[in-house]
Amino acid sequence: MKSSARSSATASSPLTQRALEAFGFLTSSHETLGIAVSGGSDSTALLVLAHSWARHRGGFCRAVTVDHGLRPEAAQEARVVARLCGELGIQHETLKWRRTDDGPVSQDDARRARHKLLARWAEKHDVDSLALGHTRDDRLETFLMRARQGSGWYGLAGPMPDGFSPVWPEGRMLRLIRPLLAFGREELREELRERGVSWIDDPSNDASRFERVRMRKLIARMDAQARAKALRVMDRLAGVRAAVMTEAEGLLRHVHHSESDREVDILLEARDLVGAEAWLRFIEAQVMAAGGGERPPRRDALDRLLARIAARDAELARGVTLAGAKIRIRDGAFLCVSQAPPRRGATRLRRDWGRTATLLHAPDLRSLSV
Repeated sequence: MKSSARSSATASSPLTQRALEAFGFLTSSHETLGIAVSGGSDSTALLVLAHSWARHRGGFCRAVTVDHGLRPEAAQEARVVARLCGELGIQHETLKWRRTDDGPVSQDDARRARHKLLARWAEKHDVDSLALGHTRDDRLETFLMRARQGSGWYGLAGPMPDGFSPVWPEGRMLRLIRPLLAFGREELREELRERGVSWIDDPSNDASRFERVRMRKLIARMDAQARAKALRVMDRLAGVRAAVMTEAEGLLRHVHHSESDREVDILLEARDLVGAEAWLRFIEAQVMAAGGGERPPRRDALDRLLARIAARDAELARGVTLAGAKIRIRDGAFLCVSQAPPRRGATRLRRDWGRTATLLHAPDLRSLSV
């Protein structure tokens, strides 16, 4: 990987101007922007474009690489990234995952470990937002994967331009942004070539044992019209998702907190203010905030709870539990949510009502159209 004077000479390329616009929609020049860089073409493009954003808009960047310790080449790849960051004048740090066992590692385990390390790093360095290098190609791959898995419309909308860290409580206030979702992988690579910057090719990106790689190869066989149609569907679904979350977030103004702040309640009549999907997302967020769990409750369990609430089930006067939360109906008119007592031997998780606002965050979709 190398950089050269051509890196600055192409700072006003059409692609760079589009990227500056995307970064502008998702960032503030007053914040410290973290850049997650693996060394692949997507994240390397993210790094050099973030560098252009910082120079043009007066922002400040820090870069970080996670070494999962699963491949012997990873340490050298991190050093290559550090060298490029040094040439660009960007502070860089490599984080190493210290595993506690030697068993097999799933992609989900590695992803969660990575996000926890990144969240702690961001807190340490007062990083407000962390940029990830997901591209238009990643959107398409995600769409096909989720369609094959039978995902509903919410999941088919794909990765959003902005949101919050999926780990809890480490990532409580860390905002994740994806400025490159409107950019194709090949056009980003061409930009790197023009700048004289190389990247690292991970052999696992060609390993067909991974579903994402299989979807990538499928996309390569699709014609441009089919890819464009899939992206239009995703754009529409992303717009619906943003509208639903805005609607659900509006219910927060109707929530009342008890004096001890241990319980929140809302008039059941507020259900009529929003659509069914917004109500579901609102209840899901309240359950997660009360229970302190990292993941949302199972959809079938949530659907059963919503049906009981709609029917004003008399048993809800005593309350039921779901995902660490207790849900009850008081006086036949108020829906109340609190943290349920932990099961014997279990650790009480962190309740945080402020979390509902991040869970109901409506994404800013403007960067999808640059």
